[in-house]
Amino acid sequence: MQRINKTLYANLRKHKIEDKVKATELLKLWDKVIVDFMPQASSQTMALAYEKGVLKIAVLSKDIAFQIHLYQKRLIQMLNDLLGRRMVFKIVCEA
Repeated sequence: MQRINKTLYANLRKHKIEDKVKATELLKLWDKVIVDFMPQASSQTMALAYEKGVLKIAVLSKDIAFQIHLYQKRLIQMLNDLLGRRMVFKIVCEA
């Protein structure tokens, strides 16, 4: 089983799929991080896209967008810790 995992990851890296898999994982992790960090914001936000270190978040409230901006460094740290590598450098909120 371990040999299969090594082969799978080698092929993922070879075909540059690993980054896309991590990006998809990141979008799913947003819900977990925002619920733990700002429970009131969980129903008012949604991860939209990830590209070149920037995570785009849809936000229904300007107040929530401001709070995300204030705590951006902590949120980024939490996301990167869960991913196991430094991938997110900025969070952009879109209303």
